[in-house]
Amino acid sequence: MQLSEFLTLTAVFVGSASAAVTQAVYDQLVNHFKYASSAYPALQPCLHPNGQTLISTFSNSSTDTQGYIARDDTALEFIVAFSGRTTAADNTTFANNALVAYGTGTGGAKVHTGFNAAYNSVKTGIASALTTAVAGAYANYRIVTVGHDIGGSLAVLATLHLRNVFVGNLRATYTYGQPRTGDLQFAFLVDESQGFSVRRVTYKNDGVPKSIPENISSGYVHHPVEYWVTSNTAAGTTQCREYGDAVVGEDENCSLSVATNTWNANHDLYFGIATGTQFCT
Repeated sequence: MQLSEFLTLTAVFVGSASAAVTQAVYDQLVNHFKYASSAYPALQPCLHPNGQTLISTFSNSSTDTQGYIARDDTALEFIVAFSGRTTAADNTTFANNALVAYGTGTGGAKVHTGFNAAYNSVKTGIASALTTAVAGAYANYRIVTVGHDIGGSLAVLATLHLRNVFVGNLRATYTYGQPRTGDLQFAFLVDESQGFSVRRVTYKNDGVPKSIPENISSGYVHHPVEYWVTSNTAAGTTQCREYGDAVVGEDENCSLSVATNTWNANHDLYFGIATGTQFCT
C-alpha cells in the first residue's frame, strides 16, 4: 500500500469513534504488563514470571538485549518478554535511530536500526527455544510477545519474525510505552499482518512513545492499535481509532493530544505499577 492509498483509507475511518474497553480487555492489559515488568534485570532470575513457569531466558551481551520465555498453563500461552532500557548500551541502541530496510517481502518497510539489530541478536535463540517448547502436549498453546519501552519495539519485531516460523500459533502482542519503531510501510505491515492482535498501550502523558518524531512522508509512524490509559480503570482506558483525522497511524484524540515527547515519571508507572517490579511468585 502506498501513501496515496493510505490517505484515502484514512478518510473512511474518520467517523469511527474511540471507545472505552471492557473489563476483560483491561484485565489482560494489566496482566501482560506484569510479564513485561518482570523482564527487567534483577539480582535473581524471575523463576515464576507473573506466577507462571519460566521456560528459558535469552540475552546478548553485545547489544545488551535480554528477556525470557514463560508458560501459562491456564491461558495456554507461551509469553516472550523483553526488557526495556536500563544501561548506557540500551541508550546507544535507542539513539541508533536511522531507518534501515526491514527485508524482502515487507512492502519496502523500514525499521529502527538499533531495535532491529537488538532483536536480530537474540531471534535465533528465541525461535529455537519456542520450537522445543511448542511441541507435544503444548502444540495447542499460543505465543504472546510483550515488552515495555524499547522492549515493546522488540516484541513487535518478534511477532513479525515468529509469524513466519510458528504459523497459527501467534495470539497477541502487548507493548507499553513503545517508541515509534518504523516507517509508514512498517505500520502497514504490522496492521495488515497482525491487525487488532497488537495492543500498543500508552499511559497518561508518557512522552517516550512520541520521543522519536513522527514524519509521515519519510520517517517514523506508529502502528495501531493504541490503547490509551488515562486512569487505572477499564472506563479510563480507550481503544483508539486506527487512523486519526489529521495524523496518519495515530489517533490525535489519544496520547498524541498530550504535548509530551520526553521521558517523565508516567513512563515508569503503568497502571500504578512501578516498571521493573518483579512478579515472580
